[in-house]
Amino acid sequence: MFCPKCGEKNPEGSSFCTKCGASLTAAAAPVAADAPRAAAAGTRTSGMAVAALVMGIIGFLFFGFLSILAIIFGAIGMSQTNKDPNLKGRGMAVTGLVLGIISIIGWVIAMIFWSTFWWWF
Repeated sequence: MFCPKCGEKNPEGSSFCTKCGASLTAAAAPVAADAPRAAAAGTRTSGMAVAALVMGIIGFLFFGFLSILAIIFGAIGMSQTNKDPNLKGRGMAVTGLVLGIISIIGWVIAMIFWSTFWWWF
């Protein structure tokens, strides 16, 4: 038996949902057929995770200041996906964060190399 409000699967014969507390007696039969659609409707992707991935890719390719934004958005996206179980995108947030960090490290190494190279001339 699935909850009509949140889509949570509950034991047969339950009167109330174990997740949200909604009444299960009123619409038990029709909800079971629509349960996958109801469960999928509650999930969404974190906008910060998507932004972190996009900024991480652009920052990685062009060594831009967008890498800093990728790190910030990645941390926020990871925090959001940890707090809300219906929010997806943790992998995108982690990928954006890692790409941002790699880009910053590459940028620092390039600056050290560049300054050392011109020091001798």
